[in-house]
Amino acid sequence: MIAKKRINILLAVVIAFVLFLMSGQGFLSTSFVSALSNNSYDNTNVLDDLKSSTVGGEKWDITMYPYDNSKTVSVINFVEYCYSYKTNMQDNFGLYLYVYNPQGLDINTETTANKVQMAVAYDNGKPTDYAKFRLEFCSVSTEPDYYRLFYKFKIVDDEGQILSRLNSNARRYDISGIELFTKGSSNATEYYVGATYTFTGYAKGYGPDVNAESTLNCNVEVMETVSFTVKHTFYRSKTNSLGAGHQNQLDSVYFRVPERFIEEYGRLQRIKAEWYEYKTKEIVVTSNNDFYNSAKDYIGVTLGKEYNEDIGYSLGLNAGDGGGINAAKWGWNLGNGYLHNPCQTLYYLFLVNDIEEYDPYAEITQIGGVQSNELYEYIKGYDESYVNGRLDIKEGNISADLFEDDIDASRKIDNENGKIQKGYSYYDFDADVDLQVLESWSSGNPSFWDTWVNFGLGQAFTGGPDEESKTVAPIQILKASDLSGSKEEVADRLLVNANDVDDLKTEFNLAEKNDEVLVLFRFATSDYYSEAVDIMQLGKGFLWSDKHITGEAYIAQESVFLDFDIIQLTFNKEGDYTVIPVVSSPIDIVDGITPPVYMPDEMSTLEAIVALILLILLIFLLWPFMPFILKGVLWILLLPFKILWFFLRLIAGGMHGKD
Repeated sequence: MIAKKRINILLAVVIAFVLFLMSGQGFLSTSFVSALSNNSYDNTNVLDDLKSSTVGGEKWDITMYPYDNSKTVSVINFVEYCYSYKTNMQDNFGLYLYVYNPQGLDINTETTANKVQMAVAYDNGKPTDYAKFRLEFCSVSTEPDYYRLFYKFKIVDDEGQILSRLNSNARRYDISGIELFTKGSSNATEYYVGATYTFTGYAKGYGPDVNAESTLNCNVEVMETVSFTVKHTFYRSKTNSLGAGHQNQLDSVYFRVPERFIEEYGRLQRIKAEWYEYKTKEIVVTSNNDFYNSAKDYIGVTLGKEYNEDIGYSLGLNAGDGGGINAAKWGWNLGNGYLHNPCQTLYYLFLVNDIEEYDPYAEITQIGGVQSNELYEYIKGYDESYVNGRLDIKEGNISADLFEDDIDASRKIDNENGKIQKGYSYYDFDADVDLQVLESWSSGNPSFWDTWVNFGLGQAFTGGPDEESKTVAPIQILKASDLSGSKEEVADRLLVNANDVDDLKTEFNLAEKNDEVLVLFRFATSDYYSEAVDIMQLGKGFLWSDKHITGEAYIAQESVFLDFDIIQLTFNKEGDYTVIPVVSSPIDIVDGITPPVYMPDEMSTLEAIVALILLILLIFLLWPFMPFILKGVLWILLLPFKILWFFLRLIAGGMHGKD
């Protein structure tokens, strides 16, 4: 049975290779010019290079590469230029890719997003690690009949990672795919290469005998590669250990992998990914049209310490119930006298119809949230300020003002498996080691006082929010039983968004139909913060005081993961590890914004009158005892001073006795 499976797999690889060649994605033998004093090969024209090349001893035929919308981008030649084992002759060394662009796509040649994925480590001839290298644009065909049909790129090896590992007798390059950024797109698209190029010999003038003719030769073989499309989902708990307004945010992706990989290579043990991680500044969401219209013109504007009366509105956030004290630990346009001095700056502002308390099963817009696409487009389109510069990605079009100076401290990692930090991050997640832990508020055994400060006196007496912590594996192969039941049941079981359950079921059915498995990859647990804020309207309250409007605004912060890209999968069969490179286009992960778990309601006029009557009634009932109450309060207030005075007299008396 095992032998039959291996024969089927081998047959599948052979058929794939034949189809690969028939699709116009064949390989060219290399053809080199003589060694020059400098690397002028960077500047040669792509079409001239191709026309001077040969395929199997025959001159390259351009008619094999027509415009064709049914075909996709492919690599048609890989060139090793002027390799020498002599360190003093390696200045001209270069690796070049020739790309066939049958749809005539307008590829952005100035971006750093164009990359190639190659093996960078081996164990007994097996690749054990892959990494991406930047592609530097060299030339494009501009002739009218071949406009943008062919591109030439140079592989940039800034750290010498490629050259340092080469074996002079047989230089091996395992290339799984290339990522190219088409103008107008948000992300690069990765295209399949799946080839191992092995070069032997030397170009003329670069071998042991500098007078010998070129002996350079290239052998090309198909390499095992897996291609899939990545989709994203997220889950939010109702609490976490940080207190009021804080929730655990678990980000996951899912994708389909051929079942034969598991049958042949064993359990899926590790997944390596890379991304750019950032934490948003406070995102303000409101259902108050008047406030929104007054504040929107001040997005990105720092108001400083003084209250701006031209706006007429401000925002203030209390610290829990704060014992009823307006501590305003965060505020906008509040002026002097508050704890947040100077005022915060509004960088995000969204208007919604109505705001309700967080419901993990509801549509985001129905509860006053902001959809993922809306927030993502806002981030890309923001152009109000660039005080902190721009992000290093997305062609420098995204303002750094939108993000905090750092990510969650709990997110940071720097070990042998990778590095997670603000900006570029990468990590090789192990199914048994890198567990995702969602700690609830109760998991830290908070004190009565901590619960009171964060959630109010009522919650303090009941022990605080009732939610259990959760620990889950980062990698899970889904079974039919995992997806059984209602959307709510599946969401709670798998820790995914309820609105993505239908798509998960669709992907699972496709996986079963195509002899695949559906992988759920949980890669990040971060802190999501969402808390209600009061809108304060200047001079519109009782006796011309500021009017406090509750229940119509909240702030939120979340982690985002841009250009998230899966690099490789590692399978484990009884201790024998096999690394399979992945061809999958990067995606941007920006979760939707959801309202707070607790959203206070606006106090009605009737409620205010009732509260005032109750206060007057309480004072009336306590009035006969007021002298005693005041005397008791005064005694408590003076007690520390009396104690201090007692000890001072005692010390003074002791010193007098010594005299």
